[in-house]
Amino acid sequence: MLQLSSQIVRMAKKALCASCMLCLIGLMPMSSAYAQNSQFDVFEYRVEGATLLPVAVIEEAVYPHLGEARTLDDVERARDALERAYHAAGYLTVLVTIPQQKVEDAVVRLAVTEAPVKRLRVVDSRYFSPADIKATIPELAEGKVPNFPEMQKQLASLNRSADRRVTPVLRAGKTPGTVEVDLKVKDQLPLHGSIELNSRQIPNTTLTRLSANVSWDNLWHRQHSLGLTGLVAPQNPDESKVFSANYTMPVPTGGFLALYSVYSDSNVASVGALNVLGNGVIVGGRYILPLPGVDGFFHTATLGVDYKDFGQTVNLIEGGNFNTPITYMPFTVGWDGTWVGGRSATKLGLSLNFHLRDVVGSEAEFANKRFKAHSNYMFLRGNFSHTHTMPGGWGWTGRATWQIAAQPLINNEQSIVGGINTVRGYLEVAALGDDSATGQFEVFTPNYAAYLIRPIDEFRLVVFIDGGVVRVQQPLPGQIDRFDLAGTGMGFHLKAWKGASADFSWALALEDVNRTKAGDKRVHFLVRQAW
Repeated sequence: MLQLSSQIVRMAKKALCASCMLCLIGLMPMSSAYAQNSQFDVFEYRVEGATLLPVAVIEEAVYPHLGEARTLDDVERARDALERAYHAAGYLTVLVTIPQQKVEDAVVRLAVTEAPVKRLRVVDSRYFSPADIKATIPELAEGKVPNFPEMQKQLASLNRSADRRVTPVLRAGKTPGTVEVDLKVKDQLPLHGSIELNSRQIPNTTLTRLSANVSWDNLWHRQHSLGLTGLVAPQNPDESKVFSANYTMPVPTGGFLALYSVYSDSNVASVGALNVLGNGVIVGGRYILPLPGVDGFFHTATLGVDYKDFGQTVNLIEGGNFNTPITYMPFTVGWDGTWVGGRSATKLGLSLNFHLRDVVGSEAEFANKRFKAHSNYMFLRGNFSHTHTMPGGWGWTGRATWQIAAQPLINNEQSIVGGINTVRGYLEVAALGDDSATGQFEVFTPNYAAYLIRPIDEFRLVVFIDGGVVRVQQPLPGQIDRFDLAGTGMGFHLKAWKGASADFSWALALEDVNRTKAGDKRVHFLVRQAW
């Protein structure tokens, strides 16, 4: 059960007490009929107005206070125990009172006021539909007695959007025994974008890559999102052009559906005597389902399918060429989990990727694409990260990725190692293979932003060491079947005002891999502005 916000609990109790003050007038305890120390038998508590709790729970609450020679204090304890049972079940707007009465036949009446929501309003919402906000929190619907733990879950779901923060404000209703709720909204225009310049250089291409994206996150006032992204090599646009679009929507049964398409056009030379000219289209979808978690642990399941159509021409340096186009439809089943502690955060992701024979694509296309590749392939990918911050602001981060394939894969599905996200000191796509494992370990300093100019919010120095291994299954004669990569260096991470950020690292390669030799030095950078 989610821990209730203490502010919401206080508001609920204050609203409830105010709403029931009129009910208490004339329902004073039995002091007019009995003195405080009078004794009487209580063999039954007759509870009036109780509809939300099971009978067994009510009986369990009042049973210890039955018996002979009871006093008003015993009746008050029974009243308090029953009210606490309601509150423990999450019904914080319920009040239990002792009506004025004369005890007859050892029966004492307790009155339960299950205060419903009399009126629900949405206040100050500029960019989000009030009706949609109300529908997302059915626990606060008019006429319903709210269960606060359930309401907290619905509120957390509503506040997932970074553009909207909703806070419930409870007060006494004009009708005694009711509450009114205002959902106060603090929102902003759900239009976002970013532009990024980085050094994700692929072999035989220019240094930089420039990307930009824009998204609108509340289409139709239904939390639908549409995003567009473009990427080019600004120094030579013919080297790489990628454009993509994505559309995300919530699913009525729970979770989200993400649809996307990607178009790529590249002209990249690879190692050896071959130039690979590639272009392709990917159309796919992912169903993402949040799974039940506990405090500090969140996880999701993912189901996905892609339609991939790649055209590729292999030009022989000696002259001539041949085409190796391929069309296929791979499936993905994934799981991602996050653990958050006081000073640490851990993430683990797993995905099983597979393709079924004769669904889309032919065995001949896979065979032409790579010797001994088959259309019924399967591989497992994973990623892991852990960050721990120590007292004083020092900390460390460890990251790992891996891929394990059941058989040789076509190059479109092989693992790519090298560069900013895997092993620094090398170009992106420094090594390509069927199986791979990478690891990164870095130590970071406390935040030194206070010693710099005001617009900088975070500035940390880092030192790191990275490593990786790539294996090619069933290599052709003369083909390298294993690549070992290692790099070390230092850098810094910076965050500034209004979404600006930068990462710079100077890295030293420690192993020979293709055109990168041990001792080669490389600067990796990423500069980003988001809004």
